[in-house]
Amino acid sequence: MKRKIYFFVCVLSQLIFLLNLFGQPSKVYYSQYHELNRNIYRCDLDGSNEITLITTDIRPKAIAIDGESVPKQIYIGLVPTSGIGKIIRYNIDGTNPVDVVTNVTGVNDIELDLVHRKIYWLKNTYSNDGVFKADMDSTNAGIEQIYSNTSVNVDLWGLALDVNSEKLWITERGGTYNSSYVKRMTFSGGAVTVIMNPSYNPHDIEYYNEKLYLGDLNGISRINSDGTGSVTLLGNQDVDGLAIDTANKKIYWIDYMLNRVNMCNIDGADFTIISSGHSSLNKVDIDNNPTVLSAESILFPTHFELAQNYPNPFNPSTKISWQSPVGSWQTLKVYDVLGNEVATLVNEYKPAGNYEVEFNLPAGRQGTSSINHHPSSGIYIYQLKAGDFIQTKKMVIIK
Repeated sequence: MKRKIYFFVCVLSQLIFLLNLFGQPSKVYYSQYHELNRNIYRCDLDGSNEITLITTDIRPKAIAIDGESVPKQIYIGLVPTSGIGKIIRYNIDGTNPVDVVTNVTGVNDIELDLVHRKIYWLKNTYSNDGVFKADMDSTNAGIEQIYSNTSVNVDLWGLALDVNSEKLWITERGGTYNSSYVKRMTFSGGAVTVIMNPSYNPHDIEYYNEKLYLGDLNGISRINSDGTGSVTLLGNQDVDGLAIDTANKKIYWIDYMLNRVNMCNIDGADFTIISSGHSSLNKVDIDNNPTVLSAESILFPTHFELAQNYPNPFNPSTKISWQSPVGSWQTLKVYDVLGNEVATLVNEYKPAGNYEVEFNLPAGRQGTSSINHHPSSGIYIYQLKAGDFIQTKKMVIIK
């Protein structure tokens, strides 16, 4: 009976997740960066049924939608006229506000890594700018600055992520045409590379299907991820916030001069105004972005299971796989027979799905793992913890 109940709960949670991701009509969300009218608006994809979803105490600027959580959630960067702001999270219906980062200034753009459950944002103060990241699901957890620019009159404006390659792009606006850039770096802030210079007053940037979509004072252009092959999709537009509706192949953006939310096809055709009449519009996002999810996270397992590592025995590496029917904070650790921890292979939130990590000797798996000493030949234990689920298995190292 317990097994049947557990199976039913797992299947039900998967159905709720799929309904949340694919079964509900998508919406467009946009922020009003105004001292008196501090609103987040929501409408249908065609601009109909617009409502004022949230009114904040501090001016809302950057926004980003977590379409994977149940319920879906919206992250908002609050930027006061002066002083300290914060990043706050609401349920997608505007309820249950929760602080994510409480001591921030000049949050100019936000992007979400839904695989590793990280939030990235730009700090824009015109003299001490930076790129930061933190844990999405906690308050003031895992905060890290990965990029800094202290040049006067240079502001960081747009941010884009490619979760699969763990690369990000930023737009950096200088005082002149020749001092404006599009730069690429890793998720840790390494390998910073200028991929476009000069760039004409670049604003927001988005990544989709191995291409970058760039909005500036000339309109919207599409470029390769290395900055080559620029193609103008739509000219004569003052583009600020950009969002890609990957399901319907649409681009949404803010015309900050005309205070409008606009839409066109992914190739720039069929320009449409979907909202007008609100002053000081700033950023826009869509609550449907399935491209950030791996295929494994869509093919849900029905139960927890930790597989036997392969090969076993091994030297110098082996692979460990497991499956999870629900999202949870998960740890995967290796111990010797005396119970001493040898390595941490996983320590993060993971959605429902199938996973695999590689355990290498002697340096450990690249990424989150850390080996505490050099294991000798013998029997070792690896253990998966996911919520209340705990399972252990043995493996053998030979040298």
